[in-house]
Amino acid sequence: MARPDYADRDSAVAQPPTPQPLMIELQNGRYVRVNNPAADGEALPLTPAPDRDPSPPHNLAPVLLVFRDGHSEEVRDYTIADGILYARGDYYTDGYWNKKIALAILNVPQTLQANTARNVNFVLPASPNEVITRP
Repeated sequence: MARPDYADRDSAVAQPPTPQPLMIELQNGRYVRVNNPAADGEALPLTPAPDRDPSPPHNLAPVLLVFRDGHSEEVRDYTIADGILYARGDYYTDGYWNKKIALAILNVPQTLQANTARNVNFVLPASPNEVITRP
């Protein structure tokens, strides 16, 4: 029995185009697609990204944390997860980069009352698996 010759049939089938590489660069804080990939060893032309009008940072009033021992602290940026408040600060102005505060050492009713009086939104997690972030 003679074997059929598949070489002629395979050459008649259209081959899919070869995929082109995708290059993405970080320019001015944004990832942008580079449309003109350079050949091996060529330098890409530098084209500045259009300037965006940066939105002003949110200047939220700090949250007042009232502790069970009576002292209080102000915190601007924090995350609450698993019963812990993780405060982020600036070492040069706040004295810490990160601070871990257990919610159990806070006087929660006074903390909520103090922030309501200051018209500051302080939210606690509604369930153990909920995470709260601010800002």
